[in-house]
Amino acid sequence: MSEIGDSAISICIALSVILGVLVWLLRALICRTQLEAEGRAVLVTGCDTGIGHEVARHLDSLGCLVFAGCQNTASEGAQRLRVEASPRLQLVNMDVTQPSHVEMAVRYIEESLPQHCSGLWAVINNAGSCVCGEFDWQTMSQVRAQVETNIMGSLTVTKACLPLLKSSPGSRLINVTSVATRQPCPGLSVYTATKHALSGFSEVLRLELAKFQVSVVTVQPGDFSKATNLLNDHHRNMNLMWSEMTDAAREEYKAFFLAYHDTVAASGFTGRRIKPLSVLPPALLRGFETAVLAKVPQTNYTLLPSLIASIRLAVMDIVPKSWIQNYILRRYSKSIPQVSVQRESYKSNVNL
Repeated sequence: MSEIGDSAISICIALSVILGVLVWLLRALICRTQLEAEGRAVLVTGCDTGIGHEVARHLDSLGCLVFAGCQNTASEGAQRLRVEASPRLQLVNMDVTQPSHVEMAVRYIEESLPQHCSGLWAVINNAGSCVCGEFDWQTMSQVRAQVETNIMGSLTVTKACLPLLKSSPGSRLINVTSVATRQPCPGLSVYTATKHALSGFSEVLRLELAKFQVSVVTVQPGDFSKATNLLNDHHRNMNLMWSEMTDAAREEYKAFFLAYHDTVAASGFTGRRIKPLSVLPPALLRGFETAVLAKVPQTNYTLLPSLIASIRLAVMDIVPKSWIQNYILRRYSKSIPQVSVQRESYKSNVNL
């Protein structure tokens, strides 16, 4: 009898595993099924340059009715969209840090929607600000700029667009976060904090909007800064940090600060790119396309620049966080000089 019982248990386990695999495969198949893009209205913020610029062009090429939110519709990027995209794409003046701009932009979008559109099919909160530099160096104006754009800007746009999303069942709100929330990077403390906040906001809003059949999706791009203009203002930002430091802070950080600045500048992440505005891989654009058009979108899409980056992130997700912290700290310490001498000198001056 015991042998029969053991066999029954084994069969149940095997059937459960097979059923689980079949359900997983079926869900994966459904998630890959895409809806027709033709005529679906999509708002993308931050389209002057970078990811937003390229995503707007890509969705337009698929047949979507794209509203490209630009901080300045007279910018080079905005004018390129006007000339190079189809007549379907409409530029919208939208500085996400200005609630009045957002309100007027959403009113314009609502009035411009064709009759067959009951509302917006997707809103992509892409507009972002990143200041590279340790928190102790960053000025409060730099901190506020990142918070106002990355968090408050996304919340302002979301709030204004909710009626248009709720009136279009099956629609989705897509918030662009960052793999920095899973892979801590020294120098990006404020930026990472804002992206963590946006991730938390998305998790709760997903539950709140489910009753309206509005999906909330997060997209986590990897480090595409070499192909975008995200750090164009790095030199100006570092100069501003240095100018507002106290004499004691300059003495403490001098060698460290200059080495950090040179390391970022030499990485190729900075410098204005004019032709083309960005050089983003097709895989990144396909990821956004899937988030917008998937019949059943995933809750999160992680879009990385290379296979090596994907493997590295997968390993980091598995190993203990303390190991990751030590590994990153060792790499960071090797790339910059020690500051212990300056710090001791600073402490002595403070005690005096």
